[in-house]
Amino acid sequence: MPPASVCYPDQPSYDHAACQKVLDHWTSSAWHAKDPVSVDSPPEDGCPPIYPNGTSAAGDPDAGARGCNFGAYPAYVINVTCPEDVQKGILFAKEHNIRLNVKGTGHGESAASGSLSMWTAHLKDMEFSRNWTESGSGSNVKDRMAITFGAGVQDREAFEYAAKSDAVVVGGTDSTVGIVGWATGGGHGYLTGTYGVGADNILEATVVTATGEILIANQYQHGELLWALRGGGHGFGIVTSITMKAYPMPSATMWSLNIAANNHTDDSSYWDIIAGVHAELPRLFDAGLQGYYTISGPPLTFGYAAFAYDTDKSSVERNIQFLISWLSTKNGTATVSSTVSDVGPWIDVFHMFNLSLAAGGGLRSHRTSRLLPVRSLTQDTDYLARTLQEVGPRGNYTDGLVNNFALSGFVTCGSKSSNLSSLNPAWDDAVVHLISKVSWDHTVPKAKAEDLAWDVTNRKGAALRSLAPDSGAYFNEHDPNEPDWQYALYGDNYPRLQGLKRRFDPDGMQYCHHCVGSEEWKLGGDGRLCKQPWA
Repeated sequence: MPPASVCYPDQPSYDHAACQKVLDHWTSSAWHAKDPVSVDSPPEDGCPPIYPNGTSAAGDPDAGARGCNFGAYPAYVINVTCPEDVQKGILFAKEHNIRLNVKGTGHGESAASGSLSMWTAHLKDMEFSRNWTESGSGSNVKDRMAITFGAGVQDREAFEYAAKSDAVVVGGTDSTVGIVGWATGGGHGYLTGTYGVGADNILEATVVTATGEILIANQYQHGELLWALRGGGHGFGIVTSITMKAYPMPSATMWSLNIAANNHTDDSSYWDIIAGVHAELPRLFDAGLQGYYTISGPPLTFGYAAFAYDTDKSSVERNIQFLISWLSTKNGTATVSSTVSDVGPWIDVFHMFNLSLAAGGGLRSHRTSRLLPVRSLTQDTDYLARTLQEVGPRGNYTDGLVNNFALSGFVTCGSKSSNLSSLNPAWDDAVVHLISKVSWDHTVPKAKAEDLAWDVTNRKGAALRSLAPDSGAYFNEHDPNEPDWQYALYGDNYPRLQGLKRRFDPDGMQYCHHCVGSEEWKLGGDGRLCKQPWA
């Protein structure tokens, strides 16, 4: 049953006290992760929690009148405890022609109407090795650190487990993100600029394919499957465990940069400054500085938290000196603050930020994104400035129901083994992964909401595609309406991935939006999947 069914008097599970608990935790990503069916962005028109007066947690006064329906929720759930559970579930779904779904944490919005869902959240085993050896490699023992994680392990658990051995693994920035889905989709994070993205760090995976086989994929056996899992997204099998490279714990130095527009500064002048900062990001990235920034407003404000590992404070200060000196000439336009500090072991960086993003809230949203290579940031800074102004927030924004656009930039790309992974080749020379996003209140009329989403894809997204025409987008954070998504998400790897999809999932049992092979299916309004007549 949907978790909020306890709020509806006409439902057999109705329980006022239980409903209050759902209302209290509806915006907690960690809470959704612990529920067998709920996801971070549950459908508001499905079964949202409601107050006694019928108003939903998001503020929709008509939610109670519409009632509780299953929406995109699965009909059946298997609490996976071992690969054999998945194997039996796949055979059952195949026999009864039921859609398959996989839910780890729910960050990926893994929900499929009427499906059989494999809930992997309780696969929590973790095993550290200083001399890890691939299965099937014989006695070829290597002096290499690695950690094997069950598919239910989340970032916080992975980081803190590794830290007990004075080690690190790459992972995301949200403490509740599942490491398997993050890595197989590409995976950027605090450490990926140094050690490579998540896909680069996958050494081995235990996978149950859609044909019911339990396979261990590594460089010695089932290498084609391993290649697909390294950045090819989801749908090549259900991963029950994954082995990731581990590294000695580095020390961290943090650089905080804040640039706020002064009063009466026109937007164009501000974006000229921000374009100048972007033009310096490739050089700073090469010097080891990587991190995350946001641009919001009003007032227009750029905030960047960057990190350098095993690098002393004085080296960072030398590397940023040119940019800081240039910014000091712009003090009539913007107020700049810059601070460099020693943090200590990297795990302290994670504990300092310890992000767990809100979920299930009252705002709807739409985003577009692009991987930006060096040439897009440095060749024409005037064009870059105008593009950033087009896709970013406005300095004089006043609409109360629609939030100002916001930009998020991730200077953490750093793919290190593109020839060994199926990750979009656009990652190879990308410096920034940029997201433009707008959110709006649920009371915004449907027609206006559709216009907002169209604007994001066809104006903001088009501007980013024009800025980086030969690049692509990141699977885990792409525009759900991305045009030419096969090339944007997978690049020239798509034909090979498509062939592997047909090999490991010949009946197309594992469908997900914009996953490899999804164009061969049509999703109906009732959640049913039908094969395209041409497929």
